[in-house]
Amino acid sequence: MKKITAIIVNWNDKNVIGECIQSTLNQDIDQIDIIVSDNGSKDGSIDYIRKSFPSVQILENCKNLGFGSAINKGLAVAKGDYLIFLNSDLKLNPKCIGELAKLLESDSSIGGAIPKILHIDQQKIINSLGVLINYTGIAYPNLLGQKDPGYQEPFESACGGIFMLKREVFKTVGGFDEDLFLYHEDHDFSWRIRLAGWRLKVAPQAIMYHHYNFNKGVLKYYSSEKNRLHILLKNMEIKTLALISPALIVIELCQWFHAVIHKWFFLKIKSYIEIIKIFPRILIKRKKLKRLRKVSDKEITRVYQGTLTISGTNNPLLTYLVSPALNIYWKIIHHLI
Repeated sequence: MKKITAIIVNWNDKNVIGECIQSTLNQDIDQIDIIVSDNGSKDGSIDYIRKSFPSVQILENCKNLGFGSAINKGLAVAKGDYLIFLNSDLKLNPKCIGELAKLLESDSSIGGAIPKILHIDQQKIINSLGVLINYTGIAYPNLLGQKDPGYQEPFESACGGIFMLKREVFKTVGGFDEDLFLYHEDHDFSWRIRLAGWRLKVAPQAIMYHHYNFNKGVLKYYSSEKNRLHILLKNMEIKTLALISPALIVIELCQWFHAVIHKWFFLKIKSYIEIIKIFPRILIKRKKLKRLRKVSDKEITRVYQGTLTISGTNNPLLTYLVSPALNIYWKIIHHLI
């Protein structure tokens, strides 16, 4: 078995991180090192981990760096052949890491293995089974809130929120984009893995349980919108951007309507301003990605969705008008990419 490093990001989660660490230590395979990358916790997390889990390596970040940057701190010192990224509010089934490693070992074209994540309080209900991506850049957990369908065989996914990857993948694509403080950083990272020619697959037998609380607040809206546009401009070919531009305009109009209703008008404007400010850096990233790219957008978008679902939203206009229209347009343009 390959040596594995688990990197756990913590921010004031003393009440649950012990369960996460213990379940990682209790895996039915050996050779697992654990690194906790702590984002400036003030709740006594670090002292608790030191006393309760002396074998765990702790990285003390001076402030909340966000998920991606905290993971990068761990990647800089990780020694494993396989690397798994975890949130502190996850509990792992004892076979989880072994199943993920088995999937990675089964096929050299698989760069990342994604677990099945269930709600910890409703363990037959899906939190995510991979992540679905609409071609306008909106990402949402596959089968969120639905009963576990009991899939047995691995299947391909466009994105993984939590996953294990091979060290060679990290060496090739680099770490997380630190301009994406929160939200969509996993989408961007998954996109680069696929651009480099690897596939992402879900391992349904690799099970985690999540203390899940849906958040649709101000920070999520602002960060999600800014980062969605950022990664589209960064990763997508110009031809593809041109083809999807009518759909992007529709989504932007919907987002403006949403922003006005919730009094987030100025946040939407702020997201545009931030994109304009960072645009020169986005262009530099695009040039670097040209050297990384081994597949076209035809392959990247092969597993994208035409329909659109937004977590926590039950809007008839979205369900019966916007989503079907987006799907029809996707069927028209996809063969042109």
